Amino acid sequence: MRGICVVALNWNGREVLPGMLRSLSTEAPAAGARVLLFDNGSTDGSDREAEEAFGGCPWFSIERSAVNLGFAGGANAAIAGISEDITVLANTDTVFLPGSLKALCEGLERHPGAAAAGPRLLWPDGSLQRSLRDFPFPGRLVREHLPLLRRSSSRWDDHETERRAEWLVGAVLALRTGVFRQAGGFDEDYFFYHEETDLQYRFHRMGWEVWLVPSSRVVHFEGAAAAKLYGRDTRLRYIPAKLRFLEKHGSRGSRTAFRVLMSALALGRLAVGLMSPARAASDACFSRSYCRRVLSTLWLNRDSRKGR
Repeated sequence: MRGICVVALNWNGREVLPGMLRSLSTEAPAAGARVLLFDNGSTDGSDREAEEAFGGCPWFSIERSAVNLGFAGGANAAIAGISEDITVLANTDTVFLPGSLKALCEGLERHPGAAAAGPRLLWPDGSLQRSLRDFPFPGRLVREHLPLLRRSSSRWDDHETERRAEWLVGAVLALRTGVFRQAGGFDEDYFFYHEETDLQYRFHRMGWEVWLVPSSRVVHFEGAAAAKLYGRDTRLRYIPAKLRFLEKHGSRGSRTAFRVLMSALALGRLAVGLMSPARAASDACFSRSYCRRVLSTLWLNRDSRKGR
């Protein structure tokens, strides 16, 4: 391979960025990689603190955008100037465990037909964070969300064995830089969530593969940036992102089918919450206010671009 560049996208990551960069301070040199921190318009000083802490390291460099370009826009801007064959795109709420960066890139190289590879993701307590997914077409979502069918979805497949995937959660992805560019990069009409789903679907359509490499292990503190941006409505941002995906790639009527499915799930949760106030108090997804916001996002927000 002709070099590895780890691209870390940062937006107000003061709490998580130092841990991520400390993990890369040993991982990057061991893998022969460099790290490009792309700051996406941070206002919390995290970019300056990172530059002060790591600016003298030969493996570290930083670029900045004056405004938040979103994940897709920031990633495209960062990767535009990369000359390395492999780009490892990483959220700043991740920590690379020893040997994980090298193992991930070697995993990608083991599969010449792979455009992307992802590590085994772990929760901070060390338990498995399931990252295998099916493409979010309505029929697949039924299988994922209904309790009786849930175990047949990719989410519940074996995460211990190196295997092909439809798509992987994009907390960390090793990408063949040339294939990424051939695919047109990320679609910037996605501002937050499912950018990686759309990209991996286009890889699939081009005949490329995606692989899970469980010998590479990365801790993922999920949702650090999203929680700052969207607060209690973070989960709702998946809805316009899925609608955008279906607008691009779904069959006729797939968005309506998705709206009906998710409405049924929201109404079912609302019914459970009304019958069990304790459940609604302990899990906001069963609360009246949350279910109302789900229905509003599904039916009243007709523009699926940029999460609007």
